[in-house]
Parts: sequence; structure tokens; C-alpha cells
Amino acid sequence: MPKFEDFRSDPEVRDIMERFVTKFPIVFEGFDVDGIKFISTQKKKASGGALKLRTVAYPLEVFVGAPYVVEMFEDAWNQMSAKLKNTAVFHIMCAFPDGAFDPASKYYGKKVKPQIVMYDMEFAVTGGSTHWMEDPKAKDPMDIEPDVMAANMPAKVEVEDDDPLSAPPAPVKSRHPVTAAGIAGAVAV
Repeated sequence: MPKFEDFRSDPEVRDIMERFVTKFPIVFEGFDVDGIKFISTQKKKASGGALKLRTVAYPLEVFVGAPYVVEMFEDAWNQMSAKLKNTAVFHIMCAFPDGAFDPASKYYGKKVKPQIVMYDMEFAVTGGSTHWMEDPKAKDPMDIEPDVMAANMPAKVEVEDDDPLSAPPAPVKSRHPVTAAGIAGAVAV
């Protein structure tokens, strides 16, 4: 396989991360943007989004100088609005557990799997409840009329052969739960 050389350093993702750390200091307490290397990959198709978080294990981490690399796929990134770029960066930042940048932590260089994994149909049929097991307001799928279900469904459902979300969750501790009150408190600081 030939060596891929269409990449460069790009500060855009780093700048967005730094703004989030400043805006939400409680949510991203201990988050070290300097512990991440950023690359922009050109002329390569993005699989699964415009950003990808990669972990770098020892001994390669010694040469890279950081336990993480965030890869930005330039073609997909350039097609995104500022809102989508901010949301994509926030999503990637949520994958870093507490202790991710502390060499003495057992979570150093680890990633967190998302806490909510669900299908569009499941979301629509439960009335928009992401935690339907605990939510007494979640709708019973048998009570939903087919036309209401059809109205809440997206036009196209994509199927992937290798679904990374179907893997069992990793035993990595997440950052403290993000709640409306926690974010409001972080903004006020």
C-alpha cells in the first residue's frame, strides 16, 4: 500500500476546542488541547463524519508527543456550516474521559463510547425519548399510529456493514454528566 501524503496541520479544530474549554470550564475541566495533535487529511473520503478521534499508544505516543490525534477530513469539513463544525467538535470532545490527559490516570489515552445509541425509528416511536426505559412519558410503540410514525421518519436510512456503535460499551468512565444546569453553571463561571 503506498504511503498517503495528502495531509497538513490545520488550526481550525484546535481553535474551536479552545473556545469550548473557555466557554464551558466546568464541563471540560482538565481538558488539555495541547495533549492532542491535529491533522487535516485532503483527498480522502471521510467514513463516519468529518472528524475522527484516534488514540496513540505507547511507544508511538513518545514520538507523536500526545496520546490523541484528531483527524479532520477536509472535503467533508468544508461542506459543513459553522454550526455543524461546532457540533462535530463538541461531539469529539465528549469522547475524552476524565483523566484522559493525566499520565497517572488509568483513563489516559482512552476514549468513551456514547451513552445514547439508538435508531431513528426507535426515537420516533418512543415520542422522542432517549432514555425510554426510565422515562414514564415515553410512548408505547403499540400506541403509535402508522401515519404518525411515517411522519417522524427520515427519508432515507443508511445501513453500515461494520457498525462501530453496535460494539459493547468500553469500560471507560465518562466526563461528569452534562446537564442543562451544569452547562448553565459553566457559562456563569
